[in-house]
Amino acid sequence: MNKKDQMTVENFVSKGMDLETLYACFQDLSKEEIAEIYYKYKENQVNVNKDSTGVSINCS
Repeated sequence: MNKKDQMTVENFVSKGMDLETLYACFQDLSKEEIAEIYYKYKENQVNVNKDSTGVSINCS
């Protein structure tokens, strides 16, 4: 998969698209590669949330 396709799939995942919908939208790409991107993105989001302090700052 080229970098442009990978970034496009990541963008759709970041917008909340589920795995089955990704498969339907990107039929030209392998399901294995789509799943790898999907799960890697989801894992990174969990790790980001674990590292978050939960503090919100309003700078207005």
